[in-house]
Amino acid sequence: MTANASRKSPDQSRRPKHKIVYWFLVVMVTMALVPLGISAYKLIDIGREALVTSQQEVQLQVATSTARQLNAAIDGLRGQMARLAEGIAVLVKTQAGQMPPGGARPAALGQGLIERFLGPDLLLLRYAPRSGAPLEARQPGFPSPRPIEEAIAAATRAALEGNPYVGDPVQVPVGEDSTRAVLAVGVPVGDVRPAQGALVGLVDFATYWDPLVGGRRAAYIIYALDSNDRLFASQDDEGLLKRNDYRSFGVVQECRGNRGRSALTTEFSLISEGRRNDYLASCDTTQQGWGIFVQLEKKQAYASVNQMIQTTLIWAGLATLLALILAYLLAANVTRPINALVAGTEAFARGELDHRVEVRSRNELGTLAEMFNTMAQEIQGYIQRLAAAAQQNNELFMGTIKALAEAIDEKDPYTRGHSERVNGYAVLLAKQMGMTKKELREIHISSLFHDIGKIGIEDKILRKPAVLTDEEYTIMKAHPEKGAQMLSKIKAMKDIIPGMRFHHERWDGTGYPLKLKGEQIPVAARIVAVADAFDAMTTNRPYQKAMSFEKAIARLFELSDRAYDRRVVTAFAEAFKAGAFKEPRYEQEER
Repeated sequence: MTANASRKSPDQSRRPKHKIVYWFLVVMVTMALVPLGISAYKLIDIGREALVTSQQEVQLQVATSTARQLNAAIDGLRGQMARLAEGIAVLVKTQAGQMPPGGARPAALGQGLIERFLGPDLLLLRYAPRSGAPLEARQPGFPSPRPIEEAIAAATRAALEGNPYVGDPVQVPVGEDSTRAVLAVGVPVGDVRPAQGALVGLVDFATYWDPLVGGRRAAYIIYALDSNDRLFASQDDEGLLKRNDYRSFGVVQECRGNRGRSALTTEFSLISEGRRNDYLASCDTTQQGWGIFVQLEKKQAYASVNQMIQTTLIWAGLATLLALILAYLLAANVTRPINALVAGTEAFARGELDHRVEVRSRNELGTLAEMFNTMAQEIQGYIQRLAAAAQQNNELFMGTIKALAEAIDEKDPYTRGHSERVNGYAVLLAKQMGMTKKELREIHISSLFHDIGKIGIEDKILRKPAVLTDEEYTIMKAHPEKGAQMLSKIKAMKDIIPGMRFHHERWDGTGYPLKLKGEQIPVAARIVAVADAFDAMTTNRPYQKAMSFEKAIARLFELSDRAYDRRVVTAFAEAFKAGAFKEPRYEQEER
């Protein structure tokens, strides 16, 4: 009973662990997304590399363009100073009495004329003759701190030697907290060497710097270092250069190590205020040896790259979602007929032979469903014919058994109907005890056949109205073995024989034919023994008068643990109390 109860149903044992829809989904999604993922990865990689290269080129172009424009501005400034120097040289010759042929006499060189030469882009203009006092003009309020004087002196010395001069910008205080860069430019006056004099001009470097790095490139940090790595111009909205030592920047060190031979772009990291920032930086060098640096934080420099990656991932995610939905719908469409076939097969396995599969597909699955229905129809018909034939054979078999049992009972007028009554009691008792369907069938047949061995007993012994002698009783006790021998030749009776052969064994081991004891006696034989004894007690025999059912059950309890299994007797009594069988009225009236 326990083993049967623990068995899995056909639906549970055959239920797939991995549904085919999931395999379809995995295969289809893999086929759809793997190529998409690979191509997206390649496109992102190629696009990222192209955008990074483009950004680096743009940034390097800013540095190079700034350096070139500064070179052009300085060249223009030197040209302007050279033209002024030519004019002054003419005036000097005039004052010396050297008129140019055919020329008009120019005005004499003096303080007023120098002031006229002072333009809006010049903060100071000084003419220093080789001998004599210098002439100077300057913008109102322009100071002359020591660094300015040193720069003018250096430019004067170079020009007097006949060499044009452009010095490094000098920082001049403007107010209390700010400065401005001033550039000293010197040119010689006269065509001979040594020069007649030197013309030196000071210009505000901002007039050249601001137009180059103005708001057009506000996202960049742009700064200029002179030949001694001193900062003289910058665009730094974040104040990075004030908070950090710019000489430690990787781009500064690398560019100075390159000694201005070529422009370059590099990456470096900077820890500022406890936070690490990565920068993309470019540099180029002017003709004067000034370093022009352009840098931008990488997250800003590569913002377009990140945006491209993010956009690609979003579209890839949408494509993935769409592929999943389409794959699921397609997989469900493919597996729906398969699931219907599986459900039909499970129903058929459960014995629902009239179950049919409804699949409307016109493909191979639809054909398979039609073939399944045709096969199910044919199998149903075949099983029905087999069932009808089996039922007919079973009825014929049971009819033969009953006829044989009646023929045995007819040999003894006192036992007429005995086998059929024992059969009824035994089957009811087996049901009360919860026997399986197979066990019930075995008890049903063995109880009908329990006295089949009496066929081999002489009629004079069977019909003897008196008590049997010891010799006759010995012959009578041989009927279980005779019956077992008769049935042993039939293979189908193998499981029937124990219930018939050992129904005269006793619980205490004093029975026959093998003197089995207790649990050694088969359960079927114990049941048949109780049913046989009960019928013998409740029917009239030559040697006893029939008892009532209640007295017979009481007598069975008295004999329990000696002749019968008490559990079987208890179950028999419970079946009687439940109304499973009742004592015939006519027998009650006769008693």
